Amino acid sequence: MPDENTILPNSNRRAPRKKVDIEGWYNYSDNWYPCKIYDLSVSGAGLKINQFFISGDIIRLKFGVREDFRIVEAIVVNANGTRIGVRFDVDPTMKDFIQEVMSSYHKATNIRRI
Repeated sequence: MPDENTILPNSNRRAPRKKVDIEGWYNYSDNWYPCKIYDLSVSGAGLKINQFFISGDIIRLKFGVREDFRIVEAIVVNANGTRIGVRFDVDPTMKDFIQEVMSSYHKATNIRRI
């Protein structure tokens, strides 16, 4: 079974994505809206949003860790209802920042209470 850092065969992803649970914001038509980032890599992300997009739409995505938030321009490459996949091309400094964010967050797990 592949781990969270494995690119599956036939995947168009440029880099492995890590499952995360990050509150973020996206900007479209000069307005900011909340979103949930559920997977992240240095070249793209999976978002859960309350708006419909089509492939080719361009948004700005804001996310971060602790008090450090950054904005990247992203292009929608996959849209499935309120879940979208976006791709972004960033410089090495931003890639380092995204790696830091990926290392700081993890997918929330179910905790069994007795």
